[in-house]
Amino acid sequence: MGQFLKDLPMRLRSDRKTQVVAGLLVVGLMYLSFADNTPRRTRKAPKPKEEETLNDPNERWTDLIERFNGQLNQLTTQSNALRDDVDSQKKAMKEFEETTAEIFKKLLERMAELQNSAGSAQPASTGPRNIGDVTAPDLIGAPPEELEGLGVVEEVAAPPAPPIKPKLAALMPGDSVRVKLLAGVNAPTDGTPYPVVLKLISNVMGPDGNAVPLGEARIIAAAQGSLTDSRVLFRLTRLSIRLPSGKRKEFPIDGWIVGEDGIRGLEGVLIDPIGKAIVGAGMAGGLAGLGQGIAAANVQNRVYANGSQYSTVDQGDVGKYAGGVALSSTATEWQAIIKDRLSQLVPVVQVLSGREATAVFSQSIAIPELLEQLDEEDPSVVYASLD
Repeated sequence: MGQFLKDLPMRLRSDRKTQVVAGLLVVGLMYLSFADNTPRRTRKAPKPKEEETLNDPNERWTDLIERFNGQLNQLTTQSNALRDDVDSQKKAMKEFEETTAEIFKKLLERMAELQNSAGSAQPASTGPRNIGDVTAPDLIGAPPEELEGLGVVEEVAAPPAPPIKPKLAALMPGDSVRVKLLAGVNAPTDGTPYPVVLKLISNVMGPDGNAVPLGEARIIAAAQGSLTDSRVLFRLTRLSIRLPSGKRKEFPIDGWIVGEDGIRGLEGVLIDPIGKAIVGAGMAGGLAGLGQGIAAANVQNRVYANGSQYSTVDQGDVGKYAGGVALSSTATEWQAIIKDRLSQLVPVVQVLSGREATAVFSQSIAIPELLEQLDEEDPSVVYASLD
């Protein structure tokens, strides 16, 4: 309720609906305040003014009505002032238009008089007369409006030249370029990206043979191995170029690499440690079985009449039994080590350096200042090798 009363003056100034409701409310409150609904026979004597003021339950509404009336009067005064201001501006504009039309009218009349007088006058004595060649006798007795119309002509400033739009070399989705792998990579197959560097060995080719020369720019890509088809997949991330002026720039890019066979990625060699792990686990299992067999061969089992069994080792077979147990325990520990190491090893796909492929862009980028500098200089000279 407090926020509504705070916003009420602002609504009374701007909202027409609120003003109408406030006016109706004021009229209703005034009617309720001044209406006399008590019967005449039971009407009591009027109370003193001070007591009536103190005990009046509608005192707040009376103050609110007085505030509304004051604000309505203020709004009415402001609207009348704005209306008077608009009327004065319209009147001044109308007078300005009439004065301008009169000046042009007198100027045209004066030009016609000058042309007539120039045609009838002698060339030797007076010569041709133009608007700028009006002498003092011609201006004597002329009205002020005419003198003002024939004054110094203001020079109209020429419009500024339109700004020159810069040329931008754009790489659009689908554009491709031949690249060379500068460093080999063992790409893991668990999804971990490994960085690689690629060098451009051709111009960026677009549709209809459109080419953008970028020299031997560098591309940074993220490599990941694929265990399914033993290929390395690349995703383009950054492009670093050198402008003909020597300025270096880099841009975020996105795209992929297509191999020599036309399939996404480069075919590589799968290096999987599972083969060695299987061989190691087999050897460890064999040694464990051998140790257990040697230990069991040197144990004698005796069965008593009551059916109980008792295993003993003869004194001469103690060494063989201990060697078998030690061999079995060692093999078991070897198996545990192989299992733990196998959980840490990740297969990788190996691709060596020097491979050539095609990089395809999937997002558009704009390279400023490139085309302007290529127009000024020879690209075969400015794009020297960076190797």
